[in-house]
Amino acid sequence: MSEQITRRMLWRLPLLTLTTLTLLGGCASYQPKPLPEQGALVKNLDILTTRVNQSLGPETGVHEVNPADGLDLTEVAILAVLGNPDLKARRTQLEVAGAQAFAVGLLPDPQLSTSLDHPTGNTAGYVNAWGLSLGIDIIPLITRQARINAKQDIHTKVRLELLWQEWQVIQQARSLAVRLQMENVRLSLLHKMRSLYQNRYRHSEKGLLEGNVTLDVNGTDLTALIDTLSQITQLEQQHNQTRHELNHMLGLKSGAIISLAKLPVEPAFDRATIEAQLRKLPEIRPDLLALKAGYQAQEERVRAAILAQFPSFSIGITRMRDTSNVYTSGFNIGLNLPLFSGNRGAIAIERATRKQLSQEYQARLAQTQTDVSRLLELQNIIEEQRGNLQTYLPRLKALVERARRAYRRGDIDALTFLNMESTWVNKRLEQISLQQTQWENRIALQTLLALPDVKFSSANSSGTQDNQP
Repeated sequence: MSEQITRRMLWRLPLLTLTTLTLLGGCASYQPKPLPEQGALVKNLDILTTRVNQSLGPETGVHEVNPADGLDLTEVAILAVLGNPDLKARRTQLEVAGAQAFAVGLLPDPQLSTSLDHPTGNTAGYVNAWGLSLGIDIIPLITRQARINAKQDIHTKVRLELLWQEWQVIQQARSLAVRLQMENVRLSLLHKMRSLYQNRYRHSEKGLLEGNVTLDVNGTDLTALIDTLSQITQLEQQHNQTRHELNHMLGLKSGAIISLAKLPVEPAFDRATIEAQLRKLPEIRPDLLALKAGYQAQEERVRAAILAQFPSFSIGITRMRDTSNVYTSGFNIGLNLPLFSGNRGAIAIERATRKQLSQEYQARLAQTQTDVSRLLELQNIIEEQRGNLQTYLPRLKALVERARRAYRRGDIDALTFLNMESTWVNKRLEQISLQQTQWENRIALQTLLALPDVKFSSANSSGTQDNQP
């Protein structure tokens, strides 16, 4: 009888070995992946443009980027979305969320347990006892659908958060492009004034040595030159930072040169359009949709926590042999008694988290309404200020030109002329800054309200007076 059992066990051994190898063959293997040694920045704009255009197929409906005539704001947005290194890192979060949604849908593995008892002492007529049982936990099956729904909602939330992050990057890249152009205009004006002041100071210094110019005139020319040099220094520092930030935003190395197209005329948003867009904002803006998806995922977590409060149990089948060589077959049930915990703590946590997400959603809506109202009022303020400057600045410029001729003839004193000329330069710089602020305000409104990109005609891009130094 013992030999028969031994032969049976030996016959089952290859089958058990084959089953084990088959299960191990389906396991993943580990392979190390070292970190890259340098950042993922592109050397120049041509390489970036080529890569972006290759990734833009005709099915996307997006026109190719052409840097030959300068990048417009739409092309800047395309390059930022596809080249920004931070967005590339954020996109891996979507892969993680997808993997989590896949993992939560897998069925729980069954649990296999074995036992072996060897009799000792007076063992005559006794054999080794063994037991084999196969079981599975039931609670993960009960809560499975709720957990799958929660992870799917989380995947949707991450995808919408990524889309909102892309919108944020577009806003930043466009604002930096506008800032870069406006700083170039201001630098052009200041360089022109520096050349004027340098020539004037050389003449007055020569006249001072010859006794034809008084000390106050020479001092006025020197003061104007030094003030202009200081303004250029400060603006060049700011311009350097803007250029580096824009390059990084597009995924370019710091030495890459970017050529930008001239800004078009920027029409203001009317209040009727704003109010209509605000009403449908919760259904179209990605961050609000992401908060909704996160709240729905939390609803599923609350549901799963409530389902998990029921007694956890597992069921299985058993096959055993005792020491008297008697075989038995049966089943077992494992049961956790919910006497102390009953998953009440987890339920309380999930409900409190759901309330927190609801409050966060309401706070985001309120903040959006406040931001839109603030930007609309700022738009009106800037339009009024620009209108005043466009009305009176040409008159001031004409007076400065007349005063400059009078100053050369010695008809007005140096301090009076310096004050007039300094006022005109500062107001001209203020006019350029207001145009920059109006553009940035418009871009911010466009992002907050999820407004589509406005296609400006090339005829309007011939420029306004504000774009001229």
